[in-house]
Amino acid sequence: MNRRGEEQTRALKAHGCLAGLALGDALGMPTEFMTPEQIAAEYGRVEGLVASPTWHPHTALPAGSITDDTGQALALVQVYLRDGRMTAAAAGQALLEWADATREHLDLILGPSTRQALDELRSGADPRHSGRAGKTNGGAMRVAPVGVVRAGDLDAAVADTVEACLPTHGTTLAISGAAAVAGAVAEAMRETSSLDDVLDAGMEGAVRGREHGAWVWTPPLEMRIRLAMQQVRAAENEAQALRALYDVVGVDMLVTETIPTSFGLIVLAEGDPMLAACYAANLGGDTDTIGAIAAAVCGAWQGVGAIDQTMLGEIERVNGLDLETLARDLAAVGEGLR
Repeated sequence: MNRRGEEQTRALKAHGCLAGLALGDALGMPTEFMTPEQIAAEYGRVEGLVASPTWHPHTALPAGSITDDTGQALALVQVYLRDGRMTAAAAGQALLEWADATREHLDLILGPSTRQALDELRSGADPRHSGRAGKTNGGAMRVAPVGVVRAGDLDAAVADTVEACLPTHGTTLAISGAAAVAGAVAEAMRETSSLDDVLDAGMEGAVRGREHGAWVWTPPLEMRIRLAMQQVRAAENEAQALRALYDVVGVDMLVTETIPTSFGLIVLAEGDPMLAACYAANLGGDTDTIGAIAAAVCGAWQGVGAIDQTMLGEIERVNGLDLETLARDLAAVGEGLR
Protein backbone atom coordinates (compact mmCIF):
# COMPACT_ATOMS: atom_id res chain seq x y z
CA MET A 1 0.00 0.00 0.00
CA ASN A 2 1.37 3.45 -0.91
CA ARG A 3 1.64 6.32 1.57
CA ARG A 4 -1.63 7.88 0.41
CA GLY A 5 -3.44 4.60 0.96
CA GLU A 6 -1.90 4.19 4.41
CA GLU A 7 -3.04 7.68 5.40
CA GLN A 8 -6.58 6.95 4.21
CA THR A 9 -6.64 3.69 6.16
CA ARG A 10 -5.48 5.43 9.33
CA ALA A 11 -8.11 8.13 8.89
CA LEU A 12 -10.82 5.47 8.58
CA LYS A 13 -9.51 3.68 11.66
CA ALA A 14 -9.30 6.96 13.58
CA HIS A 15 -12.90 7.69 12.60
CA GLY A 16 -13.89 4.19 13.69
CA CYS A 17 -12.23 4.72 17.05
CA LEU A 18 -13.97 8.02 17.81
CA ALA A 19 -17.25 6.75 16.41
CA GLY A 20 -17.04 3.56 18.46
CA LEU A 21 -16.29 5.55 21.58
CA ALA A 22 -19.30 7.84 21.07
CA LEU A 23 -21.51 4.89 20.17
CA GLY A 24 -20.62 2.89 23.27
CA ASP A 25 -21.05 5.99 25.41
CA ALA A 26 -24.46 6.95 23.97
CA LEU A 27 -25.83 3.39 24.00
CA GLY A 28 -24.72 2.90 27.59
CA MET A 29 -25.79 6.34 28.86
CA PRO A 30 -29.42 5.43 29.73
CA THR A 31 -28.55 2.17 31.52
CA GLU A 32 -25.62 3.34 33.63
CA PHE A 33 -26.01 2.43 37.33
CA MET A 34 -28.65 -0.21 36.50
CA THR A 35 -28.48 -3.97 37.04
CA PRO A 36 -29.01 -6.43 34.18
CA GLU A 37 -32.38 -7.29 35.68
CA GLN A 38 -33.45 -3.62 35.75
CA ILE A 39 -32.31 -3.14 32.16
CA ALA A 40 -34.23 -6.21 30.99
CA ALA A 41 -37.37 -5.12 32.85
CA GLU A 42 -37.20 -1.60 31.44
CA TYR A 43 -36.14 -2.26 27.84
CA GLY A 44 -36.06 -5.97 27.18
CA ARG A 45 -32.77 -5.49 25.37
CA VAL A 46 -31.09 -2.23 24.40
CA GLU A 47 -30.12 -2.34 20.73
CA GLY A 48 -30.55 1.30 19.77
CA LEU A 49 -30.50 4.82 21.14
CA VAL A 50 -33.03 5.11 23.96
CA ALA A 51 -33.77 7.56 26.75
CA SER A 52 -33.25 6.80 30.42
CA PRO A 53 -36.22 5.85 32.61
CA THR A 54 -37.97 8.78 34.26
CA TRP A 55 -36.49 7.84 37.64
CA HIS A 56 -32.92 7.67 36.31
CA PRO A 57 -30.30 10.41 36.96
CA HIS A 58 -29.80 10.74 33.19
CA THR A 59 -33.45 11.33 32.40
CA ALA A 60 -32.65 14.97 31.51
CA LEU A 61 -30.37 13.78 28.68
CA PRO A 62 -31.99 13.09 25.28
CA ALA A 63 -31.61 9.67 23.68
CA GLY A 64 -28.28 9.52 21.88
CA SER A 65 -26.51 11.85 24.29
CA ILE A 66 -22.83 11.34 24.99
CA THR A 67 -21.43 11.78 28.51
CA ASP A 68 -18.06 12.63 30.01
CA ASP A 69 -16.42 9.63 28.30
CA THR A 70 -16.67 11.12 24.83
CA GLY A 71 -16.61 14.72 26.01
CA GLN A 72 -13.26 14.33 27.76
CA ALA A 73 -11.82 12.26 24.92
CA LEU A 74 -12.66 15.06 22.49
CA ALA A 75 -11.02 17.50 24.88
CA LEU A 76 -7.80 15.50 24.45
CA VAL A 77 -8.32 15.57 20.70
CA GLN A 78 -8.28 19.36 20.90
CA VAL A 79 -4.96 19.27 22.77
CA TYR A 80 -3.36 17.43 19.88
CA LEU A 81 -5.00 19.66 17.27
CA ARG A 82 -3.90 22.86 19.01
CA ASP A 83 -0.47 21.88 20.28
CA GLY A 84 0.59 18.89 18.22
CA ARG A 85 1.59 17.04 21.39
CA MET A 86 0.22 15.95 24.76
CA THR A 87 1.27 17.61 28.00
CA ALA A 88 -0.26 17.50 31.47
CA ALA A 89 -0.70 21.27 31.49
CA ALA A 90 -2.56 21.28 28.18
CA ALA A 91 -4.67 18.27 29.18
CA GLY A 92 -5.64 19.91 32.45
CA GLN A 93 -6.61 23.14 30.70
CA ALA A 94 -8.62 21.28 28.06
CA LEU A 95 -10.54 19.38 30.73
CA LEU A 96 -11.34 22.63 32.54
CA GLU A 97 -12.61 24.13 29.28
CA TRP A 98 -14.72 21.04 28.64
CA ALA A 99 -16.22 21.22 32.13
CA ASP A 100 -17.07 24.90 31.69
CA ALA A 101 -18.73 24.20 28.34
CA THR A 102 -20.70 21.28 29.83
CA ARG A 103 -21.89 23.12 32.91
CA GLU A 104 -25.62 22.50 32.33
CA HIS A 105 -25.39 18.72 32.77
CA LEU A 106 -21.97 18.45 34.42
CA ASP A 107 -23.27 17.24 37.78
CA LEU A 108 -25.04 14.35 36.04
CA ILE A 109 -21.97 12.93 34.34
CA LEU A 110 -18.78 14.00 36.09
CA GLY A 111 -16.86 11.30 37.98
CA PRO A 112 -15.55 11.75 41.54
CA SER A 113 -11.81 11.75 40.79
CA THR A 114 -12.14 14.24 37.97
CA ARG A 115 -14.43 16.48 40.01
CA GLN A 116 -11.93 16.68 42.86
CA ALA A 117 -8.96 17.24 40.55
CA LEU A 118 -10.68 19.96 38.52
CA ASP A 119 -11.48 21.81 41.74
CA GLU A 120 -7.79 21.66 42.63
CA LEU A 121 -6.77 22.85 39.16
CA ARG A 122 -9.12 25.82 39.45
CA SER A 123 -7.42 26.66 42.73
CA GLY A 124 -4.04 26.79 40.99
CA ALA A 125 -2.73 23.26 41.63
CA ASP A 126 0.09 21.91 39.48
CA PRO A 127 -1.50 19.67 36.80
CA ARG A 128 1.34 17.19 37.26
CA HIS A 129 0.23 16.66 40.88
CA SER A 130 -3.50 17.48 40.98
CA GLY A 131 -4.50 13.92 40.08
CA ARG A 132 -2.53 12.05 42.73
CA ALA A 133 -5.75 10.83 44.39
CA GLY A 134 -7.41 9.65 41.16
CA LYS A 135 -7.91 5.88 41.21
CA THR A 136 -11.05 5.42 39.09
CA ASN A 137 -11.52 4.83 35.35
CA GLY A 138 -11.72 8.45 34.15
CA GLY A 139 -8.21 8.43 32.70
CA ALA A 140 -8.89 5.25 30.74
CA MET A 141 -12.26 6.31 29.37
CA ARG A 142 -10.86 9.36 27.57
CA VAL A 143 -7.48 8.12 26.38
CA ALA A 144 -8.37 6.48 23.03
CA PRO A 145 -7.23 9.54 20.99
CA VAL A 146 -3.72 8.97 22.34
CA GLY A 147 -3.66 5.56 20.69
CA VAL A 148 -4.88 7.08 17.43
CA VAL A 149 -2.06 9.63 17.36
CA ARG A 150 0.56 7.15 18.50
CA ALA A 151 -0.52 4.40 16.10
CA GLY A 152 1.82 1.42 16.19
CA ASP A 153 4.10 2.99 18.83
CA LEU A 154 3.44 1.58 22.30
CA ASP A 155 6.27 3.49 23.96
CA ALA A 156 4.96 6.84 22.71
CA ALA A 157 1.38 5.87 23.53
CA VAL A 158 2.32 5.14 27.14
CA ALA A 159 4.32 8.37 27.44
CA ASP A 160 1.41 10.45 26.16
CA THR A 161 -1.01 8.50 28.36
CA VAL A 162 0.95 9.52 31.44
CA GLU A 163 0.66 13.19 30.46
CA ALA A 164 -3.06 12.85 29.72
CA CYS A 165 -3.73 11.16 33.08
CA LEU A 166 -1.67 13.26 35.48
CA PRO A 167 -4.09 16.18 35.94
CA THR A 168 -6.92 13.98 37.27
CA HIS A 169 -5.80 10.32 37.46
CA GLY A 170 -2.13 10.36 38.33
CA THR A 171 -1.86 7.03 40.17
CA THR A 172 -0.13 3.81 39.14
CA LEU A 173 -3.51 2.09 38.94
CA ALA A 174 -5.29 4.69 36.83
CA ILE A 175 -2.34 5.13 34.48
CA SER A 176 -2.02 1.36 34.08
CA GLY A 177 -5.67 1.16 33.03
CA ALA A 178 -5.38 4.08 30.64
CA ALA A 179 -2.17 2.72 29.11
CA ALA A 180 -3.93 -0.60 28.50
CA VAL A 181 -6.58 1.20 26.45
CA ALA A 182 -4.16 3.48 24.61
CA GLY A 183 -1.85 0.56 23.88
CA ALA A 184 -4.70 -1.52 22.48
CA VAL A 185 -5.88 1.35 20.26
CA ALA A 186 -2.34 2.08 19.07
CA GLU A 187 -1.98 -1.54 17.98
CA ALA A 188 -5.48 -1.65 16.50
CA MET A 189 -4.54 1.30 14.28
CA ARG A 190 -1.97 -0.87 12.49
CA GLU A 191 -3.24 -2.30 9.19
CA THR A 192 -1.88 -5.81 9.80
CA SER A 193 -2.84 -6.26 13.47
CA SER A 194 -4.78 -9.30 14.59
CA LEU A 195 -7.23 -9.12 17.47
CA ASP A 196 -4.77 -11.10 19.59
CA ASP A 197 -2.11 -8.48 18.81
CA VAL A 198 -4.49 -5.78 20.05
CA LEU A 199 -5.24 -7.64 23.28
CA ASP A 200 -1.56 -8.35 23.91
CA ALA A 201 -0.69 -4.69 23.38
CA GLY A 202 -3.35 -3.73 25.90
CA MET A 203 -1.88 -6.02 28.53
CA GLU A 204 1.65 -4.78 27.83
CA GLY A 205 0.39 -1.21 28.11
CA ALA A 206 -1.01 -2.06 31.54
CA VAL A 207 2.41 -3.34 32.64
CA ARG A 208 4.27 -0.26 31.41
CA GLY A 209 1.69 2.19 32.66
CA ARG A 210 2.02 0.88 36.20
CA GLU A 211 5.57 2.27 36.30
CA HIS A 212 4.22 5.83 36.47
CA GLY A 213 2.25 7.93 38.91
CA ALA A 214 1.63 7.96 42.64
CA TRP A 215 1.80 4.41 43.98
CA VAL A 216 -1.43 2.75 45.13
CA TRP A 217 -2.39 -0.83 45.94
CA THR A 218 -3.54 -2.73 42.88
CA PRO A 219 -3.45 -6.28 41.52
CA PRO A 220 -1.52 -6.39 38.26
CA LEU A 221 -4.10 -5.23 35.76
CA GLU A 222 -2.85 -7.49 32.98
CA MET A 223 -3.77 -10.48 35.17
CA ARG A 224 -7.27 -9.10 35.65
CA ILE A 225 -7.58 -8.64 31.88
CA ARG A 226 -6.45 -12.21 31.36
CA LEU A 227 -9.04 -13.38 33.90
CA ALA A 228 -11.81 -11.57 32.00
CA MET A 229 -10.77 -13.11 28.71
CA GLN A 230 -10.62 -16.55 30.29
CA GLN A 231 -14.14 -16.15 31.66
CA VAL A 232 -15.46 -15.27 28.21
CA ARG A 233 -13.64 -18.06 26.41
CA ALA A 234 -14.76 -20.65 28.96
CA ALA A 235 -18.42 -19.66 28.71
CA GLU A 236 -20.80 -21.90 26.78
CA ASN A 237 -22.77 -19.02 25.29
CA GLU A 238 -23.12 -15.25 25.14
CA ALA A 239 -25.42 -14.99 28.16
CA GLN A 240 -23.10 -17.05 30.32
CA ALA A 241 -20.11 -14.96 29.24
CA LEU A 242 -21.86 -11.70 30.09
CA ARG A 243 -22.96 -13.03 33.46
CA ALA A 244 -19.42 -14.14 34.25
CA LEU A 245 -18.08 -10.68 33.48
CA TYR A 246 -20.75 -9.15 35.71
CA ASP A 247 -20.37 -11.59 38.60
CA VAL A 248 -16.67 -12.48 38.53
CA VAL A 249 -14.86 -9.51 37.02
CA GLY A 250 -17.19 -6.63 37.85
CA VAL A 251 -18.76 -3.57 36.25
CA ASP A 252 -18.01 -0.76 38.72
CA MET A 253 -16.00 2.39 37.91
CA LEU A 254 -12.97 0.76 39.56
CA VAL A 255 -10.12 0.33 37.10
CA THR A 256 -9.69 -3.30 38.12
CA GLU A 257 -13.28 -3.98 37.02
CA THR A 258 -13.99 -1.60 34.12
CA ILE A 259 -10.86 -2.24 32.08
CA PRO A 260 -10.80 -6.06 32.28
CA THR A 261 -14.53 -6.26 31.55
CA SER A 262 -14.08 -3.97 28.55
CA PHE A 263 -11.40 -6.29 27.19
CA GLY A 264 -13.64 -9.27 27.91
CA LEU A 265 -16.33 -7.69 25.75
CA ILE A 266 -13.82 -7.10 22.94
CA VAL A 267 -13.13 -10.84 22.98
CA LEU A 268 -16.83 -11.75 23.18
CA ALA A 269 -17.66 -9.40 20.30
CA GLU A 270 -14.69 -10.71 18.28
CA GLY A 271 -13.68 -7.12 17.60
CA ASP A 272 -17.09 -5.94 16.35
CA PRO A 273 -17.73 -2.42 17.75
CA MET A 274 -21.52 -2.63 17.37
CA LEU A 275 -21.70 -5.89 19.30
CA ALA A 276 -19.29 -4.62 21.97
CA ALA A 277 -21.35 -1.47 22.52
CA CYS A 278 -24.61 -3.42 22.66
CA TYR A 279 -23.21 -5.95 25.12
CA ALA A 280 -22.03 -3.13 27.38
CA ALA A 281 -25.36 -1.30 27.30
CA ASN A 282 -27.14 -4.41 28.58
CA LEU A 283 -24.46 -5.52 31.00
CA GLY A 284 -25.23 -3.17 33.89
CA GLY A 285 -22.98 -1.01 36.04
CA ASP A 286 -20.73 1.55 34.36
CA THR A 287 -22.27 0.73 30.99
CA ASP A 288 -21.31 3.91 29.14
CA THR A 289 -17.63 3.76 30.07
CA ILE A 290 -17.30 0.02 29.44
CA GLY A 291 -19.04 0.46 26.10
CA ALA A 292 -16.98 3.49 25.15
CA ILE A 293 -13.69 1.71 25.82
CA ALA A 294 -14.61 -1.60 24.20
CA ALA A 295 -16.17 -0.06 21.09
CA ALA A 296 -13.34 2.48 20.68
CA VAL A 297 -10.77 -0.31 20.54
CA CYS A 298 -12.94 -2.37 18.19
CA GLY A 299 -13.70 0.67 16.04
CA ALA A 300 -10.00 1.40 15.66
CA TRP A 301 -9.39 -2.21 14.64
CA GLN A 302 -12.23 -2.53 12.13
CA GLY A 303 -12.61 1.07 10.99
CA VAL A 304 -15.67 3.26 10.67
CA GLY A 305 -17.25 0.93 8.12
CA ALA A 306 -18.15 -1.41 10.99
CA ILE A 307 -20.29 1.28 12.66
CA ASP A 308 -24.02 1.66 11.96
CA GLN A 309 -24.06 4.92 10.02
CA THR A 310 -27.68 5.79 10.81
CA MET A 311 -27.07 5.44 14.54
CA LEU A 312 -23.80 7.34 14.29
CA GLY A 313 -25.49 10.15 12.39
CA GLU A 314 -28.13 10.48 15.10
CA ILE A 315 -25.47 10.65 17.82
CA GLU A 316 -23.67 13.36 15.91
CA ARG A 317 -26.90 15.29 15.39
CA VAL A 318 -27.94 15.13 19.04
CA ASN A 319 -24.51 16.20 20.28
CA GLY A 320 -23.44 18.56 17.49
CA LEU A 321 -20.41 16.49 16.48
CA ASP A 322 -18.39 16.06 13.30
CA LEU A 323 -16.31 13.02 14.14
CA GLU A 324 -15.09 12.40 10.60
CA THR A 325 -13.33 15.77 10.44
CA LEU A 326 -11.91 15.43 13.95
CA ALA A 327 -10.65 11.93 13.18
CA ARG A 328 -9.02 12.99 9.92
CA ASP A 329 -7.28 15.91 11.61
CA LEU A 330 -6.23 13.74 14.56
CA ALA A 331 -4.75 11.10 12.26
CA ALA A 332 -2.84 13.87 10.46
CA VAL A 333 -1.26 14.93 13.75
CA GLY A 334 -0.10 11.36 14.19
CA GLU A 335 1.39 11.33 10.71
CA GLY A 336 3.32 14.47 11.55
CA LEU A 337 4.80 12.89 14.66
CA ARG A 338 6.14 9.80 12.90
